Amino acid sequence: MAARELIGLDIGSTAIKAVILAHESNPPRLLSLGQVATPQPGFLSDNDQDLENLAGAIKQLVSGMQSPTKEVAVSLPEARVFTRVIYDLPFLTDEELSQAIRYAAEEFVPMPMQDVNLNYQVLARSASKGPNSRTVVLVVATPKPILDKYLRVLNMADLRPVSVETEIVASSRSLVGANPFSPTTLIIQLGAMTTDYAVIHEGLILITRSISTGGIALTRAITQLFNFEISQAEEYKKVYGLLEDQLEGKLVQAIRPIVTVITSEAKKVIQAYEAQNKERPVKRVILTGGGASLPGLVIFFANSLGLEIQEGDPWFAIAKDPKLLNKLSAEASTYAVAAGLALWER
Repeated sequence: MAARELIGLDIGSTAIKAVILAHESNPPRLLSLGQVATPQPGFLSDNDQDLENLAGAIKQLVSGMQSPTKEVAVSLPEARVFTRVIYDLPFLTDEELSQAIRYAAEEFVPMPMQDVNLNYQVLARSASKGPNSRTVVLVVATPKPILDKYLRVLNMADLRPVSVETEIVASSRSLVGANPFSPTTLIIQLGAMTTDYAVIHEGLILITRSISTGGIALTRAITQLFNFEISQAEEYKKVYGLLEDQLEGKLVQAIRPIVTVITSEAKKVIQAYEAQNKERPVKRVILTGGGASLPGLVIFFANSLGLEIQEGDPWFAIAKDPKLLNKLSAEASTYAVAAGLALWER
């Protein structure tokens, strides 16, 4: 089979990360990975020059990786799209479902339907109509202005988008995949601005949620307690994290309330999921994103949630040079989205 390469591009609020895979064999083979800082204010701006700066950074990153392709799969942040798993639909044919989803989406999308791109995936459907039959659907509504802005920047970066999906969909592909033997898993993606949650069962996303609490909130708490500059607070966070025996426990006191917000939301997500799926309880939690490697975080989550906790490995389904294993392991949590995008298949 002829080689087909694909760039997975994760344009985050603080860093742009890319992974390039060759799909000529199974598993796909890692060709290159890299990252650069995101020019500020990034996608938060509508200014032409800001968007050109962003496109320039992407183009420089891809060029430096000596990409053999211009084809790219890109992600949209959960906080900028509207995602919902709808459980309460009756048995519906494909034609009936399309119309029903449009009505259902009006309940959670706070803008006119003509201003969004509506996509859905049937997760489960009863074999026939009956009093207890139901259809379960994952719905994603993307505001057209946001999608247009992403496509415009990619065009300026001389890239050809072949797939656009949410970050959590990409992460679920690289961290869990479609293995039917994987335990039901809660992915917690700890980003700079937000924390995203998704429960995965047999490769299907059965619930999602996003909160506006992330790594930057932790850094700000440290700056306020110690009167540090942002850069110094970041360094202390990365080195000491939630380790009780460091700095007389003062750093933990500063950030524990914020991390507790994240674990409390995780409990709510698990409860909401298990209320609809009693026969498939969550068995493990995978931490990913830039904040996943915070010292002491795994133990904190284990004590809070009472479940198996592990840092995500987005490279497990990818062929890679053994000489790169140490580097890949050290950076694993930050590349889950980019790797999942690059794993996308036509």
